Amino acid sequence: MRGALLVCKKEFMELSKDRKTMFFTFLMPLILYPLLFTMMGKLSQSDAASRKGKPSRVQVLDPGQVVAPLLRADAKAFEIVAAPPGDVKQAIRDQKLEMLLEVDAEAAAKLERQQTFGLKATYDKSDDSSKLALSRLKEVMTKQDKGWVQARLKALGASTDLAVPSRLETADAGDMGLFVGKLLGGILPYILMLIMFAGSMQHGIYATAGEKERGTLLSLLSTSLPRNQIIWGKLLYVFSIGLISALINLLSMGLSIGRMFTAEASHGAATAATGAQGMGSLAALANPLILGLTFLLMVPLGLLFANFIVMMGIQAKNTVEAGTAIMPGFMVVMVMAVFSMAPGIEKLAFLPYVPILNVSLAIRKLFSQQGNALEYAIAFVMTVGLAGTLTWLSTRLLNRESALFTV
Repeated sequence: MRGALLVCKKEFMELSKDRKTMFFTFLMPLILYPLLFTMMGKLSQSDAASRKGKPSRVQVLDPGQVVAPLLRADAKAFEIVAAPPGDVKQAIRDQKLEMLLEVDAEAAAKLERQQTFGLKATYDKSDDSSKLALSRLKEVMTKQDKGWVQARLKALGASTDLAVPSRLETADAGDMGLFVGKLLGGILPYILMLIMFAGSMQHGIYATAGEKERGTLLSLLSTSLPRNQIIWGKLLYVFSIGLISALINLLSMGLSIGRMFTAEASHGAATAATGAQGMGSLAALANPLILGLTFLLMVPLGLLFANFIVMMGIQAKNTVEAGTAIMPGFMVVMVMAVFSMAPGIEKLAFLPYVPILNVSLAIRKLFSQQGNALEYAIAFVMTVGLAGTLTWLSTRLLNRESALFTV
């Protein structure tokens, strides 16, 4: 095993000479994600504040003037504008106004007869400002409907409580910490698999097929080190690089997302107690047990990826062929990573028995505070078994002359 460690050390020493690669592999993620998510958080808060501070531009078609006066009375929330030229729906999509409100032409008469009249709101569901206009309209109409009903009951001499036979109070069993945990649980496995595989692939090609092109593989084979230890050394190097890259990226991303949501929770908290509770729940995401169990699953997964990359890389004639041979594996991992983010996928009964996907499921449930010991154990044992089997297979295959001296 000492020989394998020496080979691994040699690869790391070569890596340390390339300052650009060192920067982009180890330092860039620590700078990029905090900047990215801090900027996203500030832009999100600024955009939300800007929308709330501006009245919604609404075109109102109300022949009976039943609803229009209600909107004019709330100048902070609504600005009634004239009809824009051309198609109104296109004007809404172009953000020239937020909503078109059409009120039943007989609304005044129906209201007098105590009948229901209709309103039609046309808005852009994909635009936050347009959705805010609809939300404001619903709030105004709900309040006004209540007033109209109470007035009718009062005219009949009946209790106003007849309109409200019951009141529903809700209590959220979750909190900001659980929300962020589910969000992280959904994206972390995806990021984990792609970054780990991509990081291992780049350095794996350089350490295998790249060494053939540079002509240094023959010098390494001429030493007294057994070939299997040379292979294990390269495998250890590729595995370590992938694991370190994934850990740095995920740690930086997790802390940045946590800080962003903590800031938003504190900024939007109704009371100091609510803000403190949200921040406490977010702090719980850094539970050493959750992080430790996640790391434990990453180890065999990284070894599995490293084995595939080293096996393909050493058998290739050059770096171009190695990249071509490894790319299908990367595509498979990418498809499985995207598939693991599908909503409701955790409910599939067979998923805990599917390699790689079961790791994604286990990590998702850990961060969602829904960890399942049996599913975690199945994922860990299966991944360890596959990694061990592939290590044994790759050692046997790559110990052959035909693999090492392919030209």
